Amino acid sequence: FVAIQNPLIETFYAGAATSQLTRGLLRREYYDGLYQVLPYYLSYYIGFLAMQIPWSLAWATPMYVLAGLPLEFFRFLTFQGTIFVVILMSCAAGSAVGTFTKDADGNRAVLVPAIIPMSLFSGYVIPYRQIWSIWKPIYYASPLQWGMTLLEASRYQGLIFDDCDPDEPNRRCYATGEEVLEAQSTDLARTLGVSGMLLLCLAYVGLFLLL
Repeated sequence: FVAIQNPLIETFYAGAATSQLTRGLLRREYYDGLYQVLPYYLSYYIGFLAMQIPWSLAWATPMYVLAGLPLEFFRFLTFQGTIFVVILMSCAAGSAVGTFTKDADGNRAVLVPAIIPMSLFSGYVIPYRQIWSIWKPIYYASPLQWGMTLLEASRYQGLIFDDCDPDEPNRRCYATGEEVLEAQSTDLARTLGVSGMLLLCLAYVGLFLLL
C-alpha cells in the first residue's frame, strides 16, 4: 500500500505544480510560434522518465529488500516496473489537473476527494469481500487498487507454503500462493494476470496523457 500510495501522491503534486509553473511559458512561446504543444509535452515526459528511473530504484529497492520479498529478478522487475508506471500515471494525472488549477490548494481540492475513496475501497482498508456492491465500481476503477493487486499477484504466484500440509483434512491455512489470491483477489484480476494488469495500468497512463 505504501509502495503505491506514496509515489502516487508525491508525483501527482509534482506534475500539477510543474504544469502550473510552465503553462505561462508554454502559452507565450506557442503564440510566438516557437513552441508546439506535442513536442513540448513529449520532451517534458521523456525528461521526467529519465529522472524518475534512478529515483524509483532508490525508493523501491530498499523497501523490497527490507520487506523480505524474494530476491528473484522477475519479481523485482515487476515490483520496480509497477512503481515506475504508477509514478508516470500520477504525474500525467497531476499535469492534467495543473492545467486548470491555480495553486497547491486547487490541486489538493482535486486529489483529496479522489484519493480517499480510492484508498478506502482499494481492498487494503476494507477487504474486497466486505465491500458493498454499490462501492465496487470504485474498487475496479481505482488505479491504486490495480497497482496493489498487481504487486500482490506477482508476490504470491507460484508460491508454496511449506508449513501448511495440503493433504490435511479441514485445514485452515493456505498451501499455495494461488489459494491466497483466490481468497483475496477478484476473478477479473486472476484472469488478467500480472501482464494483463500491467497493460491496464499503462492504459491509465495513456488516458491521463490524453487529458
